[in-house]
Amino acid sequence: MKFPCEEIANKILPAIRAEIAVKLSKDYGLKQIEISKILGITQGAVSHYLTSFRGKERKMLNKNPEIKKLIDEMTKKLVKGNFDGREFCSICQKLRASSNL
Repeated sequence: MKFPCEEIANKILPAIRAEIAVKLSKDYGLKQIEISKILGITQGAVSHYLTSFRGKERKMLNKNPEIKKLIDEMTKKLVKGNFDGREFCSICQKLRASSNL
């Protein structure tokens, strides 16, 4: 039996990181190494997110306008350096409420 948080960790978190990495690259013009520092991951992981090797569930996130808005807000806060990681829980809760997670 998998718990909901395991599903989030295995599928949704990589999708959110991928979406944020793409936004940081396309919308903010940041390089992979800059994105890796912001997200606290390796440059190689950023490369995988940008090429959709990881985070393949991005399509599911983009189908939900409320989640898309929360990710946009999270990205802005990450760029400004004032993101509180606990805010991520609101995305998980909304996703779990709107799906079978």
